[in-house]
Amino acid sequence: MPISAKELAYAATTQAFTRNFRHLLPVPRFLVRGPFLPGQSRPKDTKPKDRIKHWNIVPGDFVRLRGDTKGAIHEVFRVNKISNRVLLKKEINKAGYVPEGQNGVGVSVPYSQCQLLIGRYEYPPEGEATEPQIKPVFASRLTMSQPYWYAKGGYWIWRRYAVNTTPRLPKFSDQAPVSIRIPWPKVTAVSKPEPSLYDTTADAVNEVTYTPPALPSTLLSPAPRIPTEQEYITSFKPGKPALPSSAPVEVHLSKELSNPHSRAKKQARWQAFQARQKSLLTEFIAAECAALNGRTRGEARAEAMWKWQNHLQEERKAELKRRWRNRGAEAAQIRTNRRKSRKAAKREQKLANLVLEDAPNQVLPKAPAAA
Repeated sequence: MPISAKELAYAATTQAFTRNFRHLLPVPRFLVRGPFLPGQSRPKDTKPKDRIKHWNIVPGDFVRLRGDTKGAIHEVFRVNKISNRVLLKKEINKAGYVPEGQNGVGVSVPYSQCQLLIGRYEYPPEGEATEPQIKPVFASRLTMSQPYWYAKGGYWIWRRYAVNTTPRLPKFSDQAPVSIRIPWPKVTAVSKPEPSLYDTTADAVNEVTYTPPALPSTLLSPAPRIPTEQEYITSFKPGKPALPSSAPVEVHLSKELSNPHSRAKKQARWQAFQARQKSLLTEFIAAECAALNGRTRGEARAEAMWKWQNHLQEERKAELKRRWRNRGAEAAQIRTNRRKSRKAAKREQKLANLVLEDAPNQVLPKAPAAA
């Protein structure tokens, strides 16, 4: 199988060991071609023939970059085996701190630009100096032993050696090249703080709070009856009798604790709905075929199908009305109608009680003439 989208997205790993060699597989072009969302960077990859199979630079190592005149030492944070890139942390030999809101990742450099730090060794004094100097030594050429599968840990392992160093070690400067074994970086153990008042102690976690029900001694005896949900709820009230037998809470709260929106339950409800519609159609067809009244079976079946569809439509309308009533829309409509009628009654009463003040140029309407 080629590399998946998830493996390509999480190619930069912090693991120091190689569990498989899937990074040598080709990457499908549609994962690299795009299109991509705004702000999403294009994933990078190299040709499978150019990828490194056995990585001797892993997270936790210290390296320097070739051609860097400052000689800054960086710590490897992550490695991307698909793009042959090494993600470095910020420089460790400069005083400073990481500002809040920023991570400690520095730059991403190619694997070939990194020189692995072997250690710091003492060199004889140079020039007018009288004291020995401590210099960092880097591996300019690496080799490795035959890798083997470590079944207990589930990864491939090998030993790495430095064949040549920069600068050359003092004791090997006048001799033939000697392989220097480079140990793998050690994983620092996570320190567990002491539990505070807001933490759960180990005694509380390991405490046994469930007592299993008492089972009969022989198989011939009847099994104890599991109390109902209502008996379980009322047993906690004062003055109520105890349960006839103890049972776990999940037996009574299985409906409340289970997720009603799970895929299995949705599928079960849909299958039950389809089965009910199918059985309802069978009942309509059987009822029409039982009383043909001069019709053929085809005509009776077509009429049964028409009645079945109308019945489903009426059920759907009734279900929508029930949902409309249950969510409070009917009560809201009744309140709105009452408010409108009360407002109209107040307006009519206000017009009926309207009295005009005496003022000039007012004419009272004449009473209608008697017929």
